Amino acid sequence: MLRANCTATHRVSKGTRRPEVSGAKRGFSLAAFLQTATIAGGGLSMDRRLFLIGAGAAPLVFVTDLQAAERAEAGRLLVLIDLIGGNDGANTLVPYREKTYFRARPNIALDARSLLPLSREQALHGSLREIMPLWDAGELALVQGVGCAQGSLSHHRATEILDSASLDDRPFQPGWLARALALHPATRRAGVQALTACPDGSGPFHGLARCRRLDDAEAGASVARFGFPPDALGRALAGACAELVSGCDATVVQVALDGFDTHENQLPAHAALLATLARSMASLRNVLAAMGRWCDTVVMTRSEFGRLAHENLSAGTDHGNAGLQLLAGGAIAGGLHGQALNFDQLDSRGGFLPTLDFRAVYSAVSERWLGVRTPPVPASTGGLFRV
Repeated sequence: MLRANCTATHRVSKGTRRPEVSGAKRGFSLAAFLQTATIAGGGLSMDRRLFLIGAGAAPLVFVTDLQAAERAEAGRLLVLIDLIGGNDGANTLVPYREKTYFRARPNIALDARSLLPLSREQALHGSLREIMPLWDAGELALVQGVGCAQGSLSHHRATEILDSASLDDRPFQPGWLARALALHPATRRAGVQALTACPDGSGPFHGLARCRRLDDAEAGASVARFGFPPDALGRALAGACAELVSGCDATVVQVALDGFDTHENQLPAHAALLATLARSMASLRNVLAAMGRWCDTVVMTRSEFGRLAHENLSAGTDHGNAGLQLLAGGAIAGGLHGQALNFDQLDSRGGFLPTLDFRAVYSAVSERWLGVRTPPVPASTGGLFRV
């Protein structure tokens, strides 16, 4: 069995299944950062920590190839998984003891017996079972209340804001990662700066000089080799891993899972999507552990917005604001972060109020993971970049 080799230890509390952290020399802790970064634009600060990775089993047929990839002197890696359509945070991380949750969602509230308890009050959707080993190892952070107070309920406009980290509505705004990576020394020298499976090939990379589109046909041939599920997300991640094994020096990988715009009949659709996400995240962890890169990787989900608190008349949910982000990796301070979605404090449309600006999460990743220090932004924006 292959293990990622990080220099710290985890102790998992069996009572709440929430990881406790000890001993660290490098990496970063979301906990310290999220205590100070709020929607009001609090200062950004973070302890630098490293946490132990649990064992990951990858198909032995390609262990030699994966270990050989270490000779490429690979640096830190960021993997973005975009949940397209607007993921429902309240049915992903469920407040299963709150009466207001069941009153707001009489038909789509999840049965507590089907959930994966994380604490006395909250539990993961049962379809995410395959990433529970990440939670138990302290490698999974669930960041709550993420949104944008001045955001949009339009898919197109909300995605523009998400990709640019800017509220400026002028067209062709540079992507937030294009701006950040322009300051990243290793990326400036890289032959390929980023890999993307997304159709437009730009998004957060708009303005980046050397961004390569992953070829779906070639990626499909790598699915069995790396042990990914044979779906669109699995193919994209398998293709990215094939590039990394071959020596690609990209700093960021972007893939996507579509279908989260659950206006009707949400329960089966959302369950299937989360199962797809969990399978590919678990496979990615196994492959990167075999490559010796899990300790140098952060996996981060994004979604253009969350959903409304109350279900609609079609057993679904409509566009809202605040939601949930998942971050995983060998250097992540696992656990519950931020403030839980509050069914008693909603906006005028019935959406959850954001308590953490999404750009503050970008700041943590850019500054504390990629090592890119950018000029401070006005406190009113609560974000990473000047806008």
